[in-house]
Amino acid sequence: MTWFVRLWKDGDAAPAAGRVHVSMNDYLVHRFRDVPRVARAGMRFRRAWPETEGALGLWIAATGDGRRQISVSVWRDPADLRRFVHSSGHRRVVRDFREAGDLINTAWTAERLDRRLIWQQAEERLTGLLSDVLHH
Repeated sequence: MTWFVRLWKDGDAAPAAGRVHVSMNDYLVHRFRDVPRVARAGMRFRRAWPETEGALGLWIAATGDGRRQISVSVWRDPADLRRFVHSSGHRRVVRDFREAGDLINTAWTAERLDRRLIWQQAEERLTGLLSDVLHH
């Protein structure tokens, strides 16, 4: 069983009743020497998360050796995620880390903002319990 160390951060938006959009990035860092800088970039996003429009919450997670860095972000809707993905800060991180590792992105709709349920859904994807979802 793979274990993940994870930290939650509330976002800018007040959770509403009903469906939410979830996006997960599963990033496998090629070289151990790059793990600290990848982790720092993730923590910068985490610090700014309360000011991220449309964000309901964010987990930053990693495996014990740190080579597998994961983010699970929860959004009001897909348009909020698209706005974030097109932001200058996100584009810069994508550019800076393009060659440092391999990224698998997965998105889904959760019935509601239920942190326990959403993390369970993420773990099912991260550990290969869902055969149709790629993972490291």
